[in-house]
Amino acid sequence: MCNISKILNLNYVDFAKRYLKITPYDFTLWDANLKDTGKKKMMRTLILNFDQKQDCIFLKKQEEKFLCQIYQARPQQCELYPFWSMIMTSEVTFQDHRLICPGFHVPKEEAEFFTPDHIQRLVNNERRIERDYFLAMKAVNFDIMAYYPFLKDVSALDINK
Repeated sequence: MCNISKILNLNYVDFAKRYLKITPYDFTLWDANLKDTGKKKMMRTLILNFDQKQDCIFLKKQEEKFLCQIYQARPQQCELYPFWSMIMTSEVTFQDHRLICPGFHVPKEEAEFFTPDHIQRLVNNERRIERDYFLAMKAVNFDIMAYYPFLKDVSALDINK
């Protein structure tokens, strides 16, 4: 958030009011080897406040292409898309995202090739992010206000618009 706030020339509080919302999320719990434990934990998390179609608010059309307005500071989740565990481990979810993700429609000669090992590393990075977030939230008793202290200066009405 720090880098995005800087690019947008906003402090954390104004950034949160304008672009974030708190939402419950059912996190998969990953073990030390980044394997699914079969357990989940529902906890509150911060997400970008997407529009009704679930399009990223920073993805803007420019000359027939959609470009990220915060690309150099995009969150790691965005950098890893579409190589998320939930997409790469489900044929149905993969096919759904294949239909909507512009990256799947790049001509072969322009596309970057990813080996299966590279894709697995990306999936593991995403799992590591989720595991580390879970552990950090657990350390503050799953209190999102303790994890993100700047949220204390943002009213619930402002951030959950």
